[in-house]
Amino acid sequence: PPSLCTYLVFSERYPSLLKTMVNTVNGGSGDSVAAFRQKANFMKSWKPGSAPSNRDKLELYALHKQAISGDAPDSLSTQSAAERAKYQAWRNKSGLSQAEAMRLYLQESDRQVRVYGHHQPALTDNPQQAQQTTPLNTPAAALEDSNNTDQEQQQPRGLAAIPLLCAAASESRQAYLRRLANTRVEQAWWARQEPLTAMPGSLFALPEALLIGFAALVERVSLTAEGFVPMIPIDVLRSFLWPTHNSLLSLWMAYILIATSWTAAIELSQTIVWGSRRTGLSLDTVWKEQVVWCAQSVGTLTEPHQPLTARLTGLFLWPYGLLVSLANAMGPVLWKSVFYTAFLCMTWWFWLVVLPWLGMALLCLSVLAGNCFAVIELAGA
Repeated sequence: PPSLCTYLVFSERYPSLLKTMVNTVNGGSGDSVAAFRQKANFMKSWKPGSAPSNRDKLELYALHKQAISGDAPDSLSTQSAAERAKYQAWRNKSGLSQAEAMRLYLQESDRQVRVYGHHQPALTDNPQQAQQTTPLNTPAAALEDSNNTDQEQQQPRGLAAIPLLCAAASESRQAYLRRLANTRVEQAWWARQEPLTAMPGSLFALPEALLIGFAALVERVSLTAEGFVPMIPIDVLRSFLWPTHNSLLSLWMAYILIATSWTAAIELSQTIVWGSRRTGLSLDTVWKEQVVWCAQSVGTLTEPHQPLTARLTGLFLWPYGLLVSLANAMGPVLWKSVFYTAFLCMTWWFWLVVLPWLGMALLCLSVLAGNCFAVIELAGA
């Protein structure tokens, strides 16, 4: 046909001009699309030197999704916490053109590669020495993927971090000292954490962010205070701060459990008043995915193999397990939800006043215990 012949002649004589015209119609340059695809493939196989934060993971996911699929839909079918976080991050990019999303994706990818670096395999054959570096399986690196098992999909992000925090709290003093001796400031464990019970940067995440910030400051002192006090070895100071580190881990676990329990109460109340269609939630889903998991996490903390600070946290929160057990005896999920919400509100003074004071007492005890461990380390030195 004449049109095909014209196209072939035009493409043969002016290939660059034709490429520019096609790219203009498609909304972006062919070079940028090729660069985007190449960078996306690279990021799939990239192994960072330190675990990126959830905020950075969500930012990269949202830009990639916007570049591939355009604006996010108005509603979300799934109710898992991980999928809601991904959807909200994607939704925040609405209105951004796909070409601009590709450009921002390239910039963000380069920034994260510069910040987190590349994973360097251990050059030693000694497994004990290889394990002394700062662990990467931190709560901030444990963003659930939608292809995980059903149990991981149902468990909220904050509660999913409880086992990791218990494992961190069970670290012995000698292991803690060895880890700090092989940790650079930019690899600090607490500095790589972020709020797990609310969107980072939001007002609701402020209390958790303050707790993490204080713990990061304590850890930074442990890493940078060598030679600050003459005649005092750095391991003595680290031994002094070791109980504080463990107490802050327990306080973080307690905050996650309390925040999750109250979030569940608010969502149950909204669903009872407004209905599932308006809130997008169901009483059964909230009960199973938040209330039941929270009660099971409290019970897990009191098990004999857990570290002392975690068991104290479980002891402080033992009334919550009793509350859920009584609510389960109410029968239908509607009456369970009403009883749970009402009883939690009536005992607000325990959760919001008594428990914070017990947390402060635990911190004071950790300072007293730190003096004992510092003396022990000084005597051994």
